[in-house]
Amino acid sequence: MTVASLVHSNVVRSHRSVYGAEINQRKKARKCKACILILLLFVFGFLYVFATNGIAAKGYKIISLSKQASELESTNKDLQVEVSNLKLANVLEAKVNELGMIKVSKMEYVSLPRASAMLVK
Repeated sequence: MTVASLVHSNVVRSHRSVYGAEINQRKKARKCKACILILLLFVFGFLYVFATNGIAAKGYKIISLSKQASELESTNKDLQVEVSNLKLANVLEAKVNELGMIKVSKMEYVSLPRASAMLVK
């Protein structure tokens, strides 16, 4: 072998080793990017599931509270009717006492014939 061929083979080897190192660095960079991408996918997937779960729980709570509100509205209406009835009974009892009336123990109804109710001209 000549000196020129030895020099040429060393240059080619050194070029290949530099080129091989660049390829290795690129492969490592790709692996690192892939790992980061996979990690980000897991993180965002976890955050998505967490947020969706929170929204579903809040929706369930809203439905439960709206049912409870409708039940309370119904109870409130019933209580308002009862209050108005009690006020009416209290007012009537106060008027009865004020006018000196007594309670009726036995009630009798009188029925009139139809002809007596007619007005003849």
